[in-house]
Amino acid sequence: MGPTEKTIKRLFALSGNLCAFPGCSLPIVESAGTITGEICHIHAQKAGGPRFDSTQTEEDRHGFDNLILLCRRHHRIVDSQPEAFSAEALEELKKIREKEMGRPEQATDAFFAKILLGDLRRVIVNNDSGNVIVDSPGAVQANTVNVRTTRKAVHIQPAAGTIGADQEASRYVQYLISRYNQFASADRSRATTFSYGAISKNVEKSFGAPWRMLAIEDFEPVCAYLQQRIGKTRIAKSNLSKGARSFTIFADFGKKSGDKG
Repeated sequence: MGPTEKTIKRLFALSGNLCAFPGCSLPIVESAGTITGEICHIHAQKAGGPRFDSTQTEEDRHGFDNLILLCRRHHRIVDSQPEAFSAEALEELKKIREKEMGRPEQATDAFFAKILLGDLRRVIVNNDSGNVIVDSPGAVQANTVNVRTTRKAVHIQPAAGTIGADQEASRYVQYLISRYNQFASADRSRATTFSYGAISKNVEKSFGAPWRMLAIEDFEPVCAYLQQRIGKTRIAKSNLSKGARSFTIFADFGKKSGDKG
């Protein structure tokens, strides 16, 4: 069970096609049809999720009163800080946005409702080749995905509009990860064995999805996070004291083929 098209039509109309977070002017769906927002549950739809209410019925859980439209970034923010963004607080944000921007439903709202629901539930298998795209880009995950293939591995292909689909952005994130691993692994004072894959897992934990699957809007925050982690390493601190750079900024990255900073 999930939200109905009728419910999302009403939600979209009353949102004014804007993220409900205060001061955010990002549209939920851009004029070209690009989805930049998400259907979010105020009380989580599953036990263990943020603000989950065990007394809710399934109908109430996916009903209008328990849903709010947010851009992808603010969806992650409110769900990662449920103590700060309580159910009552989100309900109030929703009411404020509805009062400011709400309008009567229009014929085109059915189209927007369909694509928002499609983004919420989307699982695409391309030609049964083992390439699978699941709810990408974004933080909302499919409930259950069963994949059967004769291949030894299933590769997840980044969708359009993600960091992984942008060649230069992807190369730069990989460069920062490599630079962090280079500096951090050289620290012989570590008490534990260094893991080269840990930094990617930390990005996934902080941003809610593997970095390749994150929306391109998250590129700058991801880079800032990685640059900060690099800056905390002993080598970077030593470089700073000598006035030397520890990484190349994106604006200068790739000006020379094979740039290594």
